[in-house]
Amino acid sequence: MKSCYSPISLILPTLLFAAVALSVSSAALAGLRVEVEGVDDALRENVLALLTVQREREAKDLSEGHVRRYYQRGLREIRQALEPFGYYQVEIDSDLQKETDGWRVRYRISLGEPVRFTAIDVQISGAGEQDTELRKALDNLELKLGEPAKHSLYEATKKKLQKLALERGYLDATYSQHVLRIDPPLHSAEVKLHLDTGPLYSFGAVSFSYSGLNDELLQRYVTFESGDPYSSRRLLDLQRSLEDSGYFDKVDVQSQREQAQDYQVPVQVVLEPRKRHQYSAGVGFGTDTGARGLLGWEHRRINKAGHRMNAEIRVSEILQSLTASYSMPLANPRSDRLEVTAATLDEQSDTVDSSLYKFGVGRTVARGGWREALTLSYQHENYQVGLTDETTNLLIPGISYSRVWAENRLITKHGHSLQFDLRGAAQPLLSDTSFTQAAIKAKLIRSVGRNGRWIARAEGGTTWTDDFEELPASLRYFAGGDQSVRGYDFEELGPRDASGEVIGGKHLVFGSLEYEHRIVGNWGVAVFADTGNAFNSVHDGLETGVGIGLRWQSPIGMVRVDVASAVSEDNGLRLHFTLGPDL
Repeated sequence: MKSCYSPISLILPTLLFAAVALSVSSAALAGLRVEVEGVDDALRENVLALLTVQREREAKDLSEGHVRRYYQRGLREIRQALEPFGYYQVEIDSDLQKETDGWRVRYRISLGEPVRFTAIDVQISGAGEQDTELRKALDNLELKLGEPAKHSLYEATKKKLQKLALERGYLDATYSQHVLRIDPPLHSAEVKLHLDTGPLYSFGAVSFSYSGLNDELLQRYVTFESGDPYSSRRLLDLQRSLEDSGYFDKVDVQSQREQAQDYQVPVQVVLEPRKRHQYSAGVGFGTDTGARGLLGWEHRRINKAGHRMNAEIRVSEILQSLTASYSMPLANPRSDRLEVTAATLDEQSDTVDSSLYKFGVGRTVARGGWREALTLSYQHENYQVGLTDETTNLLIPGISYSRVWAENRLITKHGHSLQFDLRGAAQPLLSDTSFTQAAIKAKLIRSVGRNGRWIARAEGGTTWTDDFEELPASLRYFAGGDQSVRGYDFEELGPRDASGEVIGGKHLVFGSLEYEHRIVGNWGVAVFADTGNAFNSVHDGLETGVGIGLRWQSPIGMVRVDVASAVSEDNGLRLHFTLGPDL
């Protein structure tokens, strides 16, 4: 009997098979869930990072065949992921299930007894055998007998010792033996690290490419001499100090080891000078100053001795200033400078009307971690405060010490700053009145968890004078504003005269406590409380302001927008806006 098949009878089975295959594929694509149990978070993360089934779970062309192959491969991958942590006898209970919404892969891991360090042999030979820092590193090894044999600890110790030897000037340091021997059945691991430091190298001559500056000035940036033990950290310190000098666009400190003779390594410093002139301009807004603008000019390299000059004009609704300065590097150009300054300032606020002309000279030097500034200035000031309208001439010597401890001064997680100031004038010495003034400022920043931080500020100042009426406005204390007690306007707080106008005080006390919390990205919020006042008598009370704020971490520092209210009186809400580094 002859069989006959119509085209439809041939096509239908094919379409049916394709539909079934498509439904199976769709089921696979519907979802793939991977579960790893029996290990802590750190181990789980490493396991998931190595599992192919985890990495490929969202692949568009994932089929049932792929899932089953990846699932089986996962048993080997889990063991490979756990061996670097000392687990070599791992037992895995696994299952693969097809569910209505896709696939579920589950691995239940039993770690078993880890392999532990049973023998640790770390030695240093060569010229660095008695080096104090290398011996200290040997005494504080992270490798410990009886601890799980983590491969990462072995590798980190191996790398750390050799890196330290290179930093200390043992440029030929290498391992004669480096072995990590694992015996899983005995649960033991043996470490052998024998570092031969070779000879100790020293610094040779330091030479500079053309930079437009005297070689004598550049050599003063070098803190080591020819013959001193070689140190890569001291080379990095030299590079950073030259970069921070402001003279150069590019600094490349090159250790020329291939040219070493008698183990002395010459150093070549390649410098690319910055443009001599820099111009700057800017506009902004501050709640204390209103709209403001800035024009600036700097001559970065007047001569080969490294002298500089800059001028700056600042204009705002209440303050206009013109400042020019000429500075010269001293014996230690990294930190020590002599500067001559001339300035004129005109302030017209609700509290003060003042015109100040000032000429001064100052020397700044480093004293350990502190910066010492000695100044001598002569100032002529016309001022009107309350009912007082006077003109005063003063010759003012002063000294200040300041220090900043911070990992990052722009946005600080952990740091603090401290500053002390002392200045005064004597009537017989080109001055219309006598006074002595001392002040202190402090700021403390501490992080709280991952997203929070506390910020505390304190400031105090006092003045000794027999004739307060002759003390110009620029030397009186006022409080209020975005850098003082928020909730009050700029210079709104202080003693008042018979007309009720604020005239400033002899003394100042201020304190602030703030909590910031980052919400998302670079955005955060803050709550704060400020208290303080300017006063003439200790019986005068303190004023307090509280508020909330919005924070944004910009590339040039924290942008702060605050809304504050006075606690002791009903003067409405005050908006305060500031921008700048934390310390």
